[in-house]
Amino acid sequence: MRRAGTLIAVGVSALAVAAAVAATRPSASQQSPAAARLSAPPAGRIGELAARTGIPAPYWRVDPRTARPVRLGQPLTTGAPIFPGDPPFHWRVWTTVPKSGYLLEQITSLGTHTGTHISAPCHFHVGARCLVHLGERFFTPRPLVVLDLRRAIARRGGDFFVGVPALRAFERAHGRIPPGAYVVLLTGLSRFYHLGNARRPGPDDDYFDDVPGFSGAAVDWLFTQRRILGVGADTFGPDATMDTGFAATTRATAHGGITLENLGPGLARMRPYGDWIEVNGPRFAATGRRPGFSGAQMGMTGFTTWR
Repeated sequence: MRRAGTLIAVGVSALAVAAAVAATRPSASQQSPAAARLSAPPAGRIGELAARTGIPAPYWRVDPRTARPVRLGQPLTTGAPIFPGDPPFHWRVWTTVPKSGYLLEQITSLGTHTGTHISAPCHFHVGARCLVHLGERFFTPRPLVVLDLRRAIARRGGDFFVGVPALRAFERAHGRIPPGAYVVLLTGLSRFYHLGNARRPGPDDDYFDDVPGFSGAAVDWLFTQRRILGVGADTFGPDATMDTGFAATTRATAHGGITLENLGPGLARMRPYGDWIEVNGPRFAATGRRPGFSGAQMGMTGFTTWR
């Protein structure tokens, strides 16, 4: 009994020493460089994850729990740019703290495709899945692929499509596009979001100026050959301004995917390859015979390395 008691006492003392040492170390916040270093899996584990999931190793080196968070999206204001023909955004104060003990606002007018939002398949296809029926895989951290088109736009203007050859060139430079990814375009025109629907002279001086988009063939390739979940852009969407048929959105939603729209200037802080994005927001449903909502405003967060 004495021996057992001695062992217990030694064990308690060791724990006390360990606790004292830990207490002297500076604490790391959940999302910080120090925490990111601690959460990084060993190389062997990264290789196993890549082999089992098909998601390349660079993504597994970034843990969304400890990575650098980046706000993706734009503020929803009454001055936000509205797609031509969509309803304006209006709201009013319903009640206040002095009056009722709480503050409550009422939105009196808002289209579901205003500001930072996603479009569900039923946005373009009768009988396709609407927002409430999208699987949870759409709303968990997904691999992010960013095609930076800013130099190409400055060099040749915005009237061009991103086709399959451009996607293959991206893969040669960075790596294979992961399954379940969101593939988005960085145009740089998100800097004009604050202008709303104002038009200014010049090739890229307002939010409505010409920007490129995915070709329909490129979107088909992404869904069938790379099994992605959605396409998007930092402006109105994945479609080229010159594409009056909205081929990118039409094809993405036909494949059961979504579009991510108005991703905002934070997209420029994300790496082309190896980062994550999480999309989340209201899952509006409908009653009666109506199938559901075609989209909704969403919060979007990127997760990248500390640098």
